[in-house]
This record gives sequence, structure tokens and C-alpha cells, in this order.
Amino acid sequence: MGALQSVSTLSTELPTNGDNSNCSCCYNQAIVRLESPGCALVNKRLTAKRIVIVAYFNYSTHLPADWWARRSFLHTWWQLNTDDARWLPPDYTHLRRLVMRTDTPYWARIGAQPLYLAALPQRRQAAHALGGQPTLAGAVFEAPVAATVLLCEPEHAATAYLGLLHCANDEETLTRLLDAALTHAAALGCTRLVGPSGPTPAWGGGALCDSFDRLPPLHTPYHPPYLADLLATNMEPCRTQVLLTLPISGASAPATSPATLTPLSLSDLAAHPALLEAALSPHSDAPSLAPDAARLVLDWVGVYPVMGWLAQVDATPVGFVVVQPDLAPLVRQSGGGRWPPWRWYAKWAQHRPAARGRLLFGAVAPAWRGRGIGWQLLGQILRFAAAVGWAELICGPFVASSAAVTLLQRAGAQVNQHYTLFEWNG
Repeated sequence: MGALQSVSTLSTELPTNGDNSNCSCCYNQAIVRLESPGCALVNKRLTAKRIVIVAYFNYSTHLPADWWARRSFLHTWWQLNTDDARWLPPDYTHLRRLVMRTDTPYWARIGAQPLYLAALPQRRQAAHALGGQPTLAGAVFEAPVAATVLLCEPEHAATAYLGLLHCANDEETLTRLLDAALTHAAALGCTRLVGPSGPTPAWGGGALCDSFDRLPPLHTPYHPPYLADLLATNMEPCRTQVLLTLPISGASAPATSPATLTPLSLSDLAAHPALLEAALSPHSDAPSLAPDAARLVLDWVGVYPVMGWLAQVDATPVGFVVVQPDLAPLVRQSGGGRWPPWRWYAKWAQHRPAARGRLLFGAVAPAWRGRGIGWQLLGQILRFAAAVGWAELICGPFVASSAAVTLLQRAGAQVNQHYTLFEWNG
């Protein structure tokens, strides 16, 4: 069995204050790394507590093909994530439509394949249970332990992506998942495996590496603290991204530019694929952005209200930017709208003022860079944010060395989260 195990039960929760927010062995779900004493705080807090350690055996691998099997995958994937108290769910209706229907153009073209593993948990617990209660061992029912959607893109350097990845804190489980994914991907001509990613390789990629005490902003990658360490046991890091916070008060953006700004909707943005590719491709592993993949990204973020501006020079589009209120607290409260009453409440409440905003993506056409258009777009965002009452703007994630990060830092933004993308290259 792998060296990483998950502690499923504690008598009390571990603290989640600033002292341990960046430590992968301190977390309110009590995930610890057993082979290393590492964190003195955890060792002290775990003293005299009853710990139930979950190991797994008798694995089963599932590659859903029909409607009922995909329904089981959706239930399994959701169940795996809801065990995490800090998980921010996607919109359930949109996710269900994406998984259950096979007519989404991008997923249909690449043959997106849901994959999940189940296993029997074997619980080994301390010999003396609290309160003199009897100890129980063994298991009767299978439990879901890992799930992903395999996105095979042979034309992208023979790469398959681990979309919407979730895995239990166990090395053997991850190894089995990667073996199953590689076997399926190899049959389609892919020899490289990259993950985690979102519903497309161009969106939502990377495993969160720090700041686990923060509520994830809307449309940012989020995984339990152990996942990055777990992936590193089988894969190599290949890309680092950062999330930045830009305070609205005191931020500055020079506005000397030859461009004219006009409001932009997501449907209008779909008519400018070159600009959208310039915004997304530099921050993902995918070297290019197909129109159907771009459409999926726009549909994914367009579930919630979106505002955008298009920069034009003599009626030629030269840049754009898209922002959104950060509705993370509402989405978490409503559970992604899985149950109709919460779904209806979220539809009503999403138009209420938000405390902060999200800068999702933006770009300036390569031929027009260096002329102040990026600063002009940023200035428009800051004025809009101040008008609607946002205290700060959460930007990215963007590749750490990108021009977007440089511009935002010059405007006063600070990096507060890091994400790592991993690869296995055969």
C-alpha cells in the first residue's frame, strides 16, 4: 500500500489558521503524511486522538459508455468531492449536461472518456477507541476512490489530459488510475499524460500547492492539500501558475491608448477566436485552441454573470478582457445548485452585489502590444469594479512568467496562490 494514507476520522478537527495553511499535512480534513513526522503542530494535536486509517483493496476500474454508467460516474465524482469541506462545486446542471450527453462538440470530437475507480476500504484504527467503544475493522461496500475524464488530444504532442481529476490520498490508488488512463490513451495514440485539467486542457489546469485555508475563488482549480504531493510520486511538474489579488483601492492603470472600448458579451467573443486563443493558450499546456474547445470554456464560465470589453482600433479588434463577480460563497452555500430549491435560490441571489470580482482572461493581439492597450483595458476593469463595490479583483491563474502577471504586479497585484501542472511522458 502507498505511503500516503487518509485519516478519515478524528475526535476533533485540526486547526486551519495561518500557521499551517501552507502545510500539506495540516488540514481541516486531517490529511497527514504518515512516513514523516514533519509538522510538530500535527504531532502535538494528534496526541491521544482516535485515528482511523483507510487502506484499499479489491479495486475495480470503470469506463462508462452508456447513459446509466455515465450517471454512476457523475454520482461517484460528486461524492468524492463533497467529502472535502473546502471544495467549491461547479454548476451541477451544466456539469450533468456535459457528462450525461454525448453531443457536446469538443467532448464528442475527442471522445472524452469518464474513468473512475472503486475499492473496498479496510479500516485500521487504534487499539483503544475513545470512550471504551468497540473497534470495528473491515468493510462491506465498495467506496469510490478516484475519478477523472480522459481528454485525448493526439495532435497535441500525443497528449491525454486528466480532466476534473479527484483521487483519494493513496499512492496505489493514483498508480492504478494512471495505469488505466495510460492504457486507454495509448490505444488512441497518446503517450503523454498531463493533469490535472478542467473540462478542457485550456481551462482550470493545475493542482493547488498552498493557501489551503482560503475559500477557492470562482473558476479556480482546487484540490485537497495532498494531491500535489501525491502526483509528484508518479509524475513530473511541467508548469507553474499563480493567482493574484489586486486591491481596487489604490490600484493604478495609465490609460493612454489608441483603442476604443465597447461592451463585449461571450457570444461576441466567440466571433474572435484568435484573441481568445491569445488569452488562453499561453496559460495552458495546449499549444492551440480549437473553436469547439473555446466554446466549451465560454459555456463553462458563462453560467454566471459575465462582463467584458473589446478594444478596437479603426474597427479592428485588438484586445479584450472578461470579468465576473466572485460568487464563490453563494456557489458553496447552494452546493452548486444540485438540489432544485438551492438552484432557484442561487439564480436569484447571483445578481446581488458581490464583495469582489474575478478577472477571468484577457489579451491584446500580438501586433498591438506595447501601445498601452492592456493598461487601458485594466483601467476600465478598475473603474467598473469601483462602481459596483468590489474591494478586490482575483486574477488568473496565469503562468508565473507571463506578461499578464508582470502587468498586474505593476498595477499593485500580489501573488497569493500557486498551482502546478504535472506530466508523465512515455
